[in-house]
Amino acid sequence: LFSSTNDSIRSAIKTETMASTPSLSPADKQNRNDQKVSGLKDINYKGIYYDFWRDPNPTSTTAGSLRRLRGGAFMDILSSRKENFKQGIDEASTRRDRDQAAVLLAKKKQEENLNKRRAIFNSSRAMAAPSSLVPEGSGGAAEPPVTLNDLPRLVLGLKDQNLATRYKSAQDLRKLLSIEEPPAAAAVEVGALQPLVVALQDTSTELQFEAAWALTNIASTEYTKQVVQAGAVNPLVQLLASPSPDVREQAAWCLGNVAGDCTELRDIVIDAGAVDPILANVRDPKSLSHLRNTVWALSNVCRGKPSVRKDVAERSMPVLTTLLLQCQDQDTLIDACWAFSYMTDGTDDRIDLLLEKTLVVQALVRHLSSKSASLVAPVLRTLGNVITGTDEQTQVVLDAGILSQLLPLLQHPKKSLRKETCWLISNIAAGSRKQISALLSEPGLIPEVLQHLAWGQWEVREEAAWAISNLCMSKEHVQQVVELGAIRPLCELLTASDPNLVIVVLNAIEAILQVSEENNLDYDERLEDAEGLDKLEELQGHKNEDIYLKAVGILERYFPGGEEDVGED
Repeated sequence: LFSSTNDSIRSAIKTETMASTPSLSPADKQNRNDQKVSGLKDINYKGIYYDFWRDPNPTSTTAGSLRRLRGGAFMDILSSRKENFKQGIDEASTRRDRDQAAVLLAKKKQEENLNKRRAIFNSSRAMAAPSSLVPEGSGGAAEPPVTLNDLPRLVLGLKDQNLATRYKSAQDLRKLLSIEEPPAAAAVEVGALQPLVVALQDTSTELQFEAAWALTNIASTEYTKQVVQAGAVNPLVQLLASPSPDVREQAAWCLGNVAGDCTELRDIVIDAGAVDPILANVRDPKSLSHLRNTVWALSNVCRGKPSVRKDVAERSMPVLTTLLLQCQDQDTLIDACWAFSYMTDGTDDRIDLLLEKTLVVQALVRHLSSKSASLVAPVLRTLGNVITGTDEQTQVVLDAGILSQLLPLLQHPKKSLRKETCWLISNIAAGSRKQISALLSEPGLIPEVLQHLAWGQWEVREEAAWAISNLCMSKEHVQQVVELGAIRPLCELLTASDPNLVIVVLNAIEAILQVSEENNLDYDERLEDAEGLDKLEELQGHKNEDIYLKAVGILERYFPGGEEDVGED
């Protein structure tokens, strides 16, 4: 079916000094695993795809280039800087990473249902009821619509001894919960959850299906935890092995909503044994809808911080790899690639799970040229996660040809993709000298980053600043970066309101001036021509102590003359 179907940076910090590349200890790496940067995920909400923007969180700004981490306590980093302040720029080169950030949505209800899907009523999805479940005397006549006033009656009907009555009550309740704004609160308040959970364990697959559908829509609201507390998870896991494909699909859908709510509920789903039966359904789907919903559920089972357990990643990765290499359905690929991004958002051994087959990285790189931004986003995030790993892991991605794919992404109409691309480039720029040279040798790439640094939208400029600053941490490449025009746009960012970003820019300027001094170049004059000296002097009055100290250190070392008294003519 895969071949015939048609339509969460990580805690690995790498230091590289100017002359050597020692590794940080695991404890040091973990200490950096606290920074967030924004990103994009296209998700299916009420059957329609929406683009959601993730807000940026401040990233750590230790001196030197960083491969940034997912996670965040900037003040802890500042304290560390105060204790270890240096006038020079012999700081370590590390890689940054990011975490899932808070999402800004147009409506509050969209935010609450970010990683959930509601099963809107569709007659083609409904299971045909056997004649034994059709109430006598119905005769096919049109029935009056179910309203909120019917809820108490429907809950009583769910508890009736007659199967046909229970089925009809569950069906009517499901229809009521399948509207645009489902009355989940009212259903919970009248006590519908417990009889629905009991219905999951009935011998009638038709009743199981209706109950699972109703619970799916309740779980898509803020009442997900109440669904779990009512005991729905274990029966739903059992239904993943139902002889009915429709019941299996609906059970996976409901569990996906539960797992997508928070990591606490995600782990409850995992501990209930849901992973293997979900994988079994992904391997053997009976329809395109079945495949899509089970892969989406698997993606939600893999998402969240702390990262999903390694054994879950180990079991899921081969199945997802098969999907990536064989499946042609774009919706399925999107969710599979989000699952990859979640599972590679961890330690280096998580990345190794992805790299076991080189064809996977090659396939991901090819998808960067997709016309679908919804597919490019998780692919870019996954490859970015890999690049936050070791130099060897980064090299696998470079060898797959990613550099030639990046320039079009820097020019993409979606801001989030331009920003994510700058983030990925900044982490390559924190790599080995060979990798930095390859980055600078890619035609048009760094000039485009500099364009974003000078004129880009603010969030993109921030990431571009990281990229250029990281490049400047390699002495042998500073002259090349300066000749491409880095000084003026860097100086413009000295007035930024974000202290994190200002320190990143100060680090780059300090590195440039050190190379200028050592090689008798005129970069100090160029900086003054770009009004950088005036801005540095203004930073001496900055309220942030680290910015003040850094600015003073640069001025005292590279512009020691200060103001001179001017005599009369």
